Amino acid sequence: MTILENPDANVESVYSLHPTTLFHFTKNEDAFYSILAEKYFKPFLAREEIRGVGGRRRFAVPMVSFCDIKLSQIRDHSGKYGEFGLGLTKSWAEKKGLHPVLYMNKSSEIFSKYNARIRLIKNKLVPLWKARGNLDTKNRIEFEKLKAEYSDLYNLLRYMKNYRGKLERKDNKTIENYIYADEKEWRYVPAPFIGDLWPSLSLERVITSDDKAKISSEFSKFGIDFEFNDIKYILIPKEQHIQKLINFLSGLDGFESSIISKILTMDKVKQDF
Repeated sequence: MTILENPDANVESVYSLHPTTLFHFTKNEDAFYSILAEKYFKPFLAREEIRGVGGRRRFAVPMVSFCDIKLSQIRDHSGKYGEFGLGLTKSWAEKKGLHPVLYMNKSSEIFSKYNARIRLIKNKLVPLWKARGNLDTKNRIEFEKLKAEYSDLYNLLRYMKNYRGKLERKDNKTIENYIYADEKEWRYVPAPFIGDLWPSLSLERVITSDDKAKISSEFSKFGIDFEFNDIKYILIPKEQHIQKLINFLSGLDGFESSIISKILTMDKVKQDF
C-alpha cells in the first residue's frame, strides 16, 4: 500500500523552511479578546487590487488572513498588522480549508487572460442571477452550469495577489514596491455564493469603514472555529498586558492552565528570536 493509499501512514519528517504555525495579527485589542472568547475567526473584507499585462481587477474579499512566518521573522509583519496575535497549528489550518496565496507577476499575461475569462462568464451569469427566483427549467440548468464555473474560477482569484505592489496603510503611509510575497500569506475565504451572497464585491460598494463593516457582518457567521489545543502561541505587545490576558483566559470555558505557557510578548520575541 502506498502513502497515497494510506495517508495516515508514518513517514519520516522532512526539514522545511516553513514553520508548523500560522499567525494571525491585529492592532485591535478588543477584536483579539473577542476571537479568544468565541474561539472563532470572523471573515472581514479586505480591499484587493491585482494587476497584469493589459488588465487589472479591484475588488473586496471576505477573509481571515494568516502568515506562514517563523517567530524570528515576524517583527516587520507585526509592525504593519498589529502586535496582538495568535499562532495556530498548520494542521488545524489545513483541516479548516485555509490555502496559501498565489503570488502573480504583474508582467505576466497569466492573470490578464484568467481575469478576461472570469468577466466573460460573469456577463452571462449576472442576468440569470438577478432572475434566479423565476427561471424556467432550461434557464435554471444554464444558470447552475455558469454558477458552478464562475464559482470555481472566482474562488481561485480570491487567493491571488501581486508579488509586489504599493502597500497603503491606515496611517496614510505608503510603501512603494512592497514585496507581498514576503508575507507568505494564507487565507480562509468563505465558499462562493455561501448564504446566497454574490461573491464578487466591487470596491465601489466598500468606500467607507461603515460600508466595510456592514458587508463584513453578512459573512460573519461563515467563519472558522478553533480549540485552545490548536493554539501554539498567544502574542501580546508588552509584559503589562500579561496579567489582564491571564485573568481573561482563566474565566473562559475550557480553560486549562497549560495555555498560560503559550503567552509571549512581542518585546520578548524581538529580543530573543
